Amino acid sequence: MASETGSSALRYHEATKHSELSLRMSPHYLDWDNKPSPFKVYKNMPMKSLPHEFPYPSEKSLKALKGQETHNSNKPVDLQNLTEILFFSAGLTRKMKIGGETYYMRAASATGALYPIELYIVSSGIPGLDAGVYHFNPLSFALVRIREGDYGPELAAATNGATALSPLTIALTSLAWRNAWKYEARSYRHWFWDGGVIAANLLATCQSESLTTKLVMSFVDQEVDKLLGVEEEKEATVALAAIGSDSKKGADPTQRKIPELDLQTEEPSREVAEYPIIWETNRASDLQSQTEVERWRDSLAPVRPKAHEGENIFPLRQSTENSPSLKDVILLRGSTRRFAQRPISFEALSTIIDCSTSHIPMDFLPDDQSLIEFYLIANDVTGLPAGSYHYDKGRNSLEQLKEGKSRHASGYLCLEQLLFSDASVVFFLMTNLGIVLRNMGNRGYRAAQFEAGVRVGKIYLSAYSLGVGASGSTFYDDAVTEFFSPHAERMSTMIAVGVGVPAYGSRPGRILPQFQKRLKHGNPIE
Repeated sequence: MASETGSSALRYHEATKHSELSLRMSPHYLDWDNKPSPFKVYKNMPMKSLPHEFPYPSEKSLKALKGQETHNSNKPVDLQNLTEILFFSAGLTRKMKIGGETYYMRAASATGALYPIELYIVSSGIPGLDAGVYHFNPLSFALVRIREGDYGPELAAATNGATALSPLTIALTSLAWRNAWKYEARSYRHWFWDGGVIAANLLATCQSESLTTKLVMSFVDQEVDKLLGVEEEKEATVALAAIGSDSKKGADPTQRKIPELDLQTEEPSREVAEYPIIWETNRASDLQSQTEVERWRDSLAPVRPKAHEGENIFPLRQSTENSPSLKDVILLRGSTRRFAQRPISFEALSTIIDCSTSHIPMDFLPDDQSLIEFYLIANDVTGLPAGSYHYDKGRNSLEQLKEGKSRHASGYLCLEQLLFSDASVVFFLMTNLGIVLRNMGNRGYRAAQFEAGVRVGKIYLSAYSLGVGASGSTFYDDAVTEFFSPHAERMSTMIAVGVGVPAYGSRPGRILPQFQKRLKHGNPIE
């Protein structure tokens, strides 16, 4: 249960740390003939085609990423809005043929381009879409209907009212094997990284359309998983996004017993390896009742590192909102594979930090609080001395921890990858895991990883808004803490991301003409 001391999550975290020794001694290899399919395909299920034409998020990307409160909180949401949100969060934006095989890239990044996150929709009935539970198939660009009828009351009960006023909720789940095929037990961390970057796109798209949105991580896991029809110890819910607000909806006291489903899907690969520690850790962080949901939601007590009164303090520069539309930035975004050793400006770095540390509407984050601290290595930033830094949000300043060029260190910490030696800046998003787990139990681990994922998604989009690139990375856990100590001596790294000038030009993605394949694996809903 999530109310425990957090020992299960800590045990998992320690067991899945990277070190030079663990990587060099690992017998794991990639069986390319057994690589999981990136698409979940249901057999003989009714499908609803999504519209060919839908709106695009036209607001300036940096403004959308800062996520100011929407002024029109009761704006209705319809199928056109849903289609826009689904495409710009998890739609297919690039198609490539390599060695006779077709590969698709999506609107948000994913570790190893394996795309373990699935999206489900719980609709109480909106214009263009009947009430029901649906699965989003990005290849067919269609919704697979899993349940008929309004299950909003059941979802509201499972979230203790967090989704009660929303006519539409998108659930993010993880198909565990799809990522574990490459990353083994450590892939549990990636549930929240990959879910978080999708959520960053989703939040920005909803902001562009003035749709009230809240991310929800406190819910009765078994009830939500059952509602979505996911297979136990194969797939599990990561987070929910409650979209829109209908003041007339309110809580519905009539709740039905959620019936069992017998859904048939295509096998993801020939064989599936088991990693019991993933499911042991996830079960240990489950919430099992509305009482636990309410108690966990109110458990946050963030503690920031003690401010150091040093001389080397660099206030952030004025950030800019001058940027392309969110639509153009999402289509442009990719994961940079080669950085030129060229500088970015301190103004650009300030804007990226401003956007990525802005408030995230999450159920466990009151006001402007956060579980995440930003540490970074500045290799080449015009107007900022090279060195390592911590971002002090209270003073809106960078505090220099060490001075001097650290290209070798930034590459080494990211598993000795040259890409991160060449980056202008490498961010390490860290948390005080001891305090998080003590206050929030095992589920606090999910919360810290997911928040870090959302903030990395914001780093990606703000970097591309400014004409530079970004790429996420894993890391040598203890080496990162040691590098930033003594300031970070009690901190644990959640995720890393490099930012810099790409060493090549790339073409933006586009809205692919995938509509011809929409009904290949199902029957149309009339």
